[in-house]
Amino acid sequence: MSQLVIDSETENKLLSRREVACTFELGNGLLTRQAAAEAIAARLGLNAKNVQIVYLRGNSGVRRLRAQAYVFTSEDIAKKELPKYLFIRMLGKDERKKAREDLKKVKSTQPQASQKADTPKPAEAKA
Repeated sequence: MSQLVIDSETENKLLSRREVACTFELGNGLLTRQAAAEAIAARLGLNAKNVQIVYLRGNSGVRRLRAQAYVFTSEDIAKKELPKYLFIRMLGKDERKKAREDLKKVKSTQPQASQKADTPKPAEAKA
């Protein structure tokens, strides 16, 4: 399959994470986000749930795939720091579809509640 080469690994103490830039040789078009997270976790000796893939970038005509991943100490810290869509990307197709529908339901109910709070009250008549 594809070989993993870690280009750089920096520790971000402020956000409690490690930022890993790596390259997958022969990985363009074949590698999924889940497989990339598992490969990085296996190389670093960590749990795959603590690895979040930020991006996978490939070029046409080249089999090299560049990746940026964040490695957190726990999944709870990752959920606080990263946007929800990054977690939805890491799910399988069926789970991803269900999660997006749930997110749309939550978003559709929130604006109605905020509109009620924002409506101005009619001015009271002064005598």
